[in-house]
Amino acid sequence: MVSCRFLIPNKNLNDLDSFLTESEIDNVSVFEKSELGFSTDLDDNGFPKAKFFEVEVLLNNNADAKNLKAKIEENFKDIAKDFEIKKLKDKDWIKLYINELQPVICDGFYLYNDSIQQMPKDSEFIPIKLNSALAFGSGHHQTTQSCITNAKKLNDSGFAPKVILDMGCGTGVLGICAIKIWPESKLIGIDIDPEAVRVTKENYELNEVFADAFVGSDLKNVDKKFDLIFSNILKQPLIDLCPEFKEALNPGGFIITSGFITSQEPDIMRCYESSGFELYNRIQMEEWLSITFRKKW
Repeated sequence: MVSCRFLIPNKNLNDLDSFLTESEIDNVSVFEKSELGFSTDLDDNGFPKAKFFEVEVLLNNNADAKNLKAKIEENFKDIAKDFEIKKLKDKDWIKLYINELQPVICDGFYLYNDSIQQMPKDSEFIPIKLNSALAFGSGHHQTTQSCITNAKKLNDSGFAPKVILDMGCGTGVLGICAIKIWPESKLIGIDIDPEAVRVTKENYELNEVFADAFVGSDLKNVDKKFDLIFSNILKQPLIDLCPEFKEALNPGGFIITSGFITSQEPDIMRCYESSGFELYNRIQMEEWLSITFRKKW
């Protein structure tokens, strides 16, 4: 088996897809290269698309790989870059993936899958078990880590919320970390995806967090007031839900937002500051942001 890898700009992906389809090449994987920056285009979920994507085509032999390289250079001259041909050894890819999947260490937390990983012995880290992978929130993404850092900063200031909401809970990771920071708090998780809610409930149980989670896209059926809200979602939902967040937060309460990049920051700031929130803290990891706002008294 031979791997062919190359970079293609986001704007040329459709043309490449048509070319590969016409060439009857179907063993193709496409990966975002977010480290090369983001475009202004959004994907189907509302996330900003990367400026460049890495394409990998798997072929049977070296002759086919050289033939593909020639065709790519002919049809995508000065567009496709860094073409690389590499012979692959036979491997147990599932085992390799498990071995390469690393736990996440963030602000004193050790986020791991205890079905394939172990917590270090005599560790001072707080263990967070996340054994389900079909919902967003493994802890590896910058948005999750920066939200945790913002929560720890609030704790360091002496803030102690009584009731916490995790809006767009995913795997429940942020709510779980919050309860480990503030064990006397009450927690509710909400997500639009039923699978995420199921995973969140499982992870609550794994981590001995006594909280509830339910399916929902807004706060219209929530009759509680909160002292702290996590909302690691997307730019537009953060803007759309801003009035509901304001209504749901107690005066002086905080909302930790994330899921957007630096180019989207002005719209978020404009919305929240005009709605009675003030900037409390800002954390940037690469192009991703987590901003904590406080509701004015």
